[in-house]
Amino acid sequence: MSSPITAVIIARNAETTIGPCVRALAFCDRIMVGENNSQDHTVEQARAAGAQVQAVVWQGYGRTKNKLIAQVPAGWILSIDADEIVTSSLAEEIREATAQENGPGAYWIARRNYYLGREIKHGGWGSDWQLRLFRAGLGRFEERRVHEALQAPGRQGRLKQAMEHYSYAGLEDYLRRLNHYTGLAASERMERGKDSSGLRLVCDPVWTFLKMYMFKAGWRDGFPGYALSVLSALNTLVKHAKHWELHRARQNREPGRL
Repeated sequence: MSSPITAVIIARNAETTIGPCVRALAFCDRIMVGENNSQDHTVEQARAAGAQVQAVVWQGYGRTKNKLIAQVPAGWILSIDADEIVTSSLAEEIREATAQENGPGAYWIARRNYYLGREIKHGGWGSDWQLRLFRAGLGRFEERRVHEALQAPGRQGRLKQAMEHYSYAGLEDYLRRLNHYTGLAASERMERGKDSSGLRLVCDPVWTFLKMYMFKAGWRDGFPGYALSVLSALNTLVKHAKHWELHRARQNREPGRL
């Protein structure tokens, strides 16, 4: 008999994706949605799909997720984003993996990423492994502002089936998230004491595009691959520009400066 599985999701303004996400988790014994001050129908959609919804005080991605998983005393935890779908074949494999008595304590799951209605197989998006399934009490997320990674000591395995990731609804959604995530990344760079470099501000966006589109064959994904390469370069530019602004503002506040 498999141990109980609890799916844990952080969601904000995710009314278009949270319903399908939760319904695909029907194989889980419990589905927890930590809702962060949504201004749409995320709460109603999540509850209608069968999730237990609770409001969370936002403390950054890693810390907020750790608060939620701490509420799961036993069994297994499946950490899922609101724009991800667990396929029926993956659900079956998860059930089989969690039924093993002496198996690994955590599992990596591959993601198939989609943009503009097409699966993106190149540009660095084709090989996307995420550590998401782990025994309760074993895993913990890095408490970073963004790009938090799950840490789980001990033996780890890889599942064969993949989940589907519908990251962006379109250009407007991408740009909205770009503004949010680049601000977090710039603040994190400041907190870590990284210097602002004019050379990186100029060169890194160009390198990002060339790496994705040329060296990692993003061109093979057609227009969606080209669009993602350009947008990723823009993401890099905005991140470094915001870091430069923060760094300059700090310098201007230092004693002795006019």
